[in-house]
Formats: sequence, structure tokens, C-alpha cells
Amino acid sequence: MFKGQEFYKVSNMNLFLKKRKGLGQAMDMQLHNSQASEPVQRSPAPVKERRILPLYENELLVETKRGYLMVVPSWNLDVAIGIVRDGVIEPWTNEVFASMFGRGDTVVNVGANFGYYSFLAGHQVGGQGKVFAIEANPHVYRFLLKGIFWSGLPGIVQAYLCAAVSPDMEDKQISFLCDPQFIGGGNMFSKTETVDSLEQGHWSGLNVHKVVDEERRFVPKGIMTEITAEGRTVDRITRNESSIKAMLIDAEGSESYVIGGAKQIISRSPNLEIIMEWDPNTSNLETHRIPYIKAMWDFLLVEQRMTPYRICHEGYRGIGHMPDLTKLNRESLYNVPHSDIYLKHE
Repeated sequence: MFKGQEFYKVSNMNLFLKKRKGLGQAMDMQLHNSQASEPVQRSPAPVKERRILPLYENELLVETKRGYLMVVPSWNLDVAIGIVRDGVIEPWTNEVFASMFGRGDTVVNVGANFGYYSFLAGHQVGGQGKVFAIEANPHVYRFLLKGIFWSGLPGIVQAYLCAAVSPDMEDKQISFLCDPQFIGGGNMFSKTETVDSLEQGHWSGLNVHKVVDEERRFVPKGIMTEITAEGRTVDRITRNESSIKAMLIDAEGSESYVIGGAKQIISRSPNLEIIMEWDPNTSNLETHRIPYIKAMWDFLLVEQRMTPYRICHEGYRGIGHMPDLTKLNRESLYNVPHSDIYLKHE
């Protein structure tokens, strides 16, 4: 497959990659996570090896636990680190998401990031299905595009570079802040000083003082860069679809705007199931968001008669097991911790 190259072979316990530029000569690595206090005769449980290949400076091709390939930046710590180290992110949400659709279905992934959920969906819906992957950040979008080709999904995963917004924001320039180390948390609502470019946001000896407090202790407040994206509604993107089967929204506090711009496709999708990130504290941060959040729950819970469940990561039993789902009502939605919420028609 690769002329003169082999994948790194690594376990999913610990991962140490030798820094190199471009394609280096590959080597086999067998890593063990043992402690000196453990009896010598204890044999570790067998671990399936995964493949990792340096593609370019700060780019890694990674095989996930589900077997598909992704391209991720080595400098990212909130999403890529889980994919590289563990081969999976949010495994409890994985199980629910994968149960929502099958061959030939259409799926929408808002806030696609590097494509983890989009590629999971793409392989599951197959050649007769379709995945709309929507990502606003161009610094992330380029990895999403590369992953589409490496995972063998051109024609199945359609990638859109835009911010999914409500109708009143369509075609407008949407500004948001992001930090490269925690780029999955880019959002419209952070208010802090910024640097001029994403490159200036990478930790270095010249800027690392920005992430320590008065006691000189690290605090994850980020070195932010302002990004702009053009607004598009999900309804406009999916205007030629009769219905969709599943939607996953990870919009860092903008979920109500996404739903506001997806009412048409949701209304004509009677079997639709939705997963979205939900932090009840977002309703207290900025008053202008409150009407959008109220309208979102009015639409989903009252008009569409969907029932919300919290996807519980507490006590999760591991890959291959469904997590516990706690049924919620409108009042209890505002008393749950920051969670992924699953919605379906009862």
C-alpha cells in the first residue's frame, strides 16, 4: 500500500511518537503499560494493534478502533489526542450514535471537526447513503477533507465549510474564537484577547506565559485566534433531501442556532433521531441567546414531540455496551451537567 513505508504498530495504552518531518522510515513499536509492583507472571490482556503513520509535518494518519482512517494534527489536545492515544472519542456517545442509522440512510453532522463521527456514519450508511459534514473552522476543515479521501468516503461524505446558523444569520460572516491546542472548543461566545494567527497560538517559549496564573500554574484558558466563517442553514444545505435519519450537533453553545436553521428538514423527517451537546449554563451566559434556546426546546419538545435523554458516561461499561440513558423533561434539562442529549420520537 505504501512504497517503502509501513504503519507504526502501537497499542492503545500508551503512545510515544518520535518527532519527524515528512515521511520517515517506519518502525515497529510494542508499548507496555506495566508497573514495577505488578507480579512478573501476570500477562497483560491482548490488545489489538492500530496503525499510525506520519504524513507531513504535524500530521498523523490514524486508524481508529472502529477500523477507519483519519488525518489529525499532532498539536491538538482535545480531540486528536483521544483518536491517537485511544482510537476513540466519547465511546458512550459512539454506541448511541451508531444505533441511530443503517445502510442507505442520510446523516447530518454539524461541527464535524476532523471527521470522527462523519466517517463512522459514512462507513455505516455505505454507498447508497449520504453524510453531510459541516465544519466552520478552515484550520480543522482541511484535515476533514484529507480524512474523507484516506477513509475511502468521497461521494458519501459531503463536506461543507460554513457555520450552521439560524435563518437570520444566513450569508453573514460569523466570528468565533479558537485555540489550536483545544480547537474543538472554538465558539462564538468567548471574549478574551486574541493573537493574529493560529500559528501564534501554538504553545511556544514565547507565549506559554499566557497560560499560567499569578501563581505560575497552568490554567487552560487558551491562546485565542479569531476565525470567520460564512453562515448557512442546515435547511439550505439539505434542501434536496426528502428526509434524514440522524443528526449529531457539536456546536459549542450554538445548538439553538443550528436547530433554528434546520426546522424544515427536521419537520419532514418523522423517524429522525438527534444527538446534541447541551450545557444548561449557556442560557445564563448571554441574554440574547435565551430566546433562541427557548424556541429550540419549544420546537423539539412541543411541536415535534421528541423526548430527551441524557447519555450517561458514568458507569459506562466499555466499547460494545450501550450507556445508560436517563429520560428528561423540560425542567430537568436545566439541572443536568454538561452532557450529550439524545432526542427521539416516542
